[in-house]
Formats: sequence, C-alpha cells, structure tokens
Amino acid sequence: MKIHQVKTRLVNTYVIEYPDKLFVMDVAVRCHRYVLGFIEQELKRDIHEVKLETCSHDDPDHMGGVRRLATLCNTDIAIPHHAGALRSKFLGDPTGFIIRTVTALREGLRARMWTMYFNPKRGHRARKQPKYQGKPGLMKLAKGVKHRHRLSGNETLPGFDDWQIIHTPGHSWDSCCFYHEKTGSLLSGDTLLGSAKQNKVVVPSIYANATQMEQSLTILRALNIKTVYPGHGSIITGNLHF
Repeated sequence: MKIHQVKTRLVNTYVIEYPDKLFVMDVAVRCHRYVLGFIEQELKRDIHEVKLETCSHDDPDHMGGVRRLATLCNTDIAIPHHAGALRSKFLGDPTGFIIRTVTALREGLRARMWTMYFNPKRGHRARKQPKYQGKPGLMKLAKGVKHRHRLSGNETLPGFDDWQIIHTPGHSWDSCCFYHEKTGSLLSGDTLLGSAKQNKVVVPSIYANATQMEQSLTILRALNIKTVYPGHGSIITGNLHF
C-alpha cells in the first residue's frame, strides 16, 4: 500500500494505491481532472482501477469534485454520515455554524489564508500538473456513480477494511479521519494540518466547536500515529504532539 499526495489548487488529495485497486480521498471543486491526470500519467494506472472515492467532510475544497471524479471512474462514493445533512449538523452542534463563520472571518484577515487560497503562483503551479483529458465520447459513455455509502465512526472503508473511520467533529460536525493501523498512517482532512515551517502538525484555526475538537484530538492521541497526511500543508512524520 502506497499513499500519494496530489497538491491541487485548493486541497491535498490523496491517492491510496494497492496492486489491484485504488481509492481517492478529498477532491476539490473543478480539480478532479488533475487527480485523474496524476493517476493516469504519473502512476500509469487506469482510472477505472479507482474502486472508491471518499472525503473527510463536505466543504467544497474536499467534497466539491468527488461526484465528478466518481462518475468518470464509474466507482463508489463514500461520504461521512453527516455530510450535507444540515439538520443533523444542527442537532450535533447547534452553535457550530456561527462559531465556524466567526473563526473563518478571523482567519480570512490573515496573510496565510490569502497565500493558501488566492496566491496566483499556487494556481499557476497547480494548472501545470498533468490533466486528464479523457477519450472521445467518454463523458457520454460514463455510467455514473455505482453505489453511495454513508460512513460512521468505528467502521471501515467499504472495500478497504484495513482503513478505520474515526468521527472527529470540531472543525465541522461531519469531519472524519481515516486511520491505517498497520502503517500508523492518518488521513486527517482538516482535523490536523501540516506546517512545513514548524515541521509539525497543527490544529486548524477555523473550527465549529473547540470542545468537540479537543475531544477528537484526545481520541487521536490514543492511536499509534506515525505519519499524518493533512488536508492542507505538508505530510508530517514524527513530532506528532498536538
């Protein structure tokens, strides 16, 4: 099993490679063709070897391109149980929308936010990556999504039962991480981010519920995590104090 990071314009996408299959985690809106370009041109794998497309939560930079990618691959989609469920989110965290809006506005005033999302060099660099062009008539032949799964904590990913689903609310009520016990790998979404400058994992400044975030971090601290693959920032191995 190999984990590949694809740095798109808005998020880190991860392609998890097995000898006979692949799964993809987190695809931003309008970035699906770059992910497929990586699979086809860099990994030299057929896009139809993707057997599952999943995401850590329903923010557009993580879930916005999921359906388009799954449609082209004719594969399954698996999303967190509470993703896109406004009523469920409200019941799980009634004040989350307000707090998250406030923390997002506060973070939006900081230079690093503009560097992350609006830096023209970042966008230019992302657009130079391999891009899947498809074949004549492919879109007409695409059969669409096979099956849709809803993910709950303490279950495993459909078809990839070596990956455990961990419900980690805090950044958002629907947030999930995916843990591979054998290698100590954690696909963290926005629950943990990676700081190359500090060479460590950091907790996101945008959150919906600080108490739930701390509870989620307590759960993660109990795991034997060796490497964090974050939704934003750098992959961090070691120095995992959070």
